[in-house]
Amino acid sequence: MKGASRRVPTTVHLPTGTLDIIDNYIDDREKNVDSGRMSRSDFINEAVNRYLVELGLVEPESNTEVTPK
Repeated sequence: MKGASRRVPTTVHLPTGTLDIIDNYIDDREKNVDSGRMSRSDFINEAVNRYLVELGLVEPESNTEVTPK
């Protein structure tokens, strides 16, 4: 395995209402040119990282890598 981290595909099952909320958020965010582009997987990855920090399972970091304590 190359590098210190790896990315693997995952399947996330969401209610369609939640998916609509995420899609609307992404559409609104993309209207703001300064915020840059975001995909559903970017959103879900960011949400998971924030939740893991909230649970105290990882340290808050400025990068997107999830590093266990």
